[in-house]
Amino acid sequence: MNHRLLLIVATATLLILGFLSLGSYFAWFWPLELFSHFRIHYLILSLIFTIILGTLWRTRHLKSKAIIFVSLLLVGLNVIEVLPWYLPHAQQLSSNTDKQIRLISFNLNIDNKNYNEVINVVEDNQPDTALLIEIDRNGFETLKQGFKNTLPYSFRSPGGGLALFSRLPIKDIKADNFNGKGGHNIIANLVVDKKPVTLIGTHPLVPITRNNFHRRNLQLAALADYIQKINQPLIIMGDFNLTPWSPYYRRFINKTNLHNTRLGFGILPSWPRPATHVHLPNWLIPLLNIPIDHCLVSQHFSVAGITTGANANSDHAPLITDLVLRSGKN
Repeated sequence: MNHRLLLIVATATLLILGFLSLGSYFAWFWPLELFSHFRIHYLILSLIFTIILGTLWRTRHLKSKAIIFVSLLLVGLNVIEVLPWYLPHAQQLSSNTDKQIRLISFNLNIDNKNYNEVINVVEDNQPDTALLIEIDRNGFETLKQGFKNTLPYSFRSPGGGLALFSRLPIKDIKADNFNGKGGHNIIANLVVDKKPVTLIGTHPLVPITRNNFHRRNLQLAALADYIQKINQPLIIMGDFNLTPWSPYYRRFINKTNLHNTRLGFGILPSWPRPATHVHLPNWLIPLLNIPIDHCLVSQHFSVAGITTGANANSDHAPLITDLVLRSGKN
């Protein structure tokens, strides 16, 4: 390949990677927003591309220093978006405490009927509260029976397939769609260390169509408006169907001032996972992994730990979060 053709190919590749990397800052419309979720992939690709360019330059197959400099800037741009998730955070708890509460958020997938496996995964992790998503009535009754000794309090929303199981006492609980603007949500008031805590479970729509994209964004906006009126400790968790690199995620965080419990613990991608109803090659699935399940908390909480668990034949991994309610935070 001659120098001119090599420069054209390198420039075209750099433009594509640059568009994808920069596009997430302006991806307010569908379908461009779908490409904003693969930031970790863009970091890896830009790093590989920069190494290739550097090798070509050292072997004198490529003479342009400018294109290498631009590729390094692209790597830096993606590092800025990924690195903070691995750095220590003020809300991250550095020492163990006996007052931790454990939460599980788990989208089972409506086609997944491996309820015994789900029960085993949840009980192995010994949560205080579990939000399970995409559960029909029969599945809810099966799970309710399975959790009767460990998570005796339970509730399923009339629509949306959201169910909450809890060891912690529930003062009150309801399903709410915010006058039709907010899809399906569960809103519960729990008692943690003798203090009231609001817990919201949510599952905005998958934005694979323009209509679902707008409905997901309406739900996030309705949730943000509702959260701004809450003046007590708050937890919101579920399958948000967006990653931290979406502009709609950033707007939601800016409006609510909530803390993503992943911060300081890494990206922790939660979807997709291999399952009998997932029609993708197993080798491809890890290459597509992105973090779309989240647990967000108010400043009243410190985060002792967060991880993903076994997927029990779901296309999602459960998100397992350990929190500590801070004393003196009201």
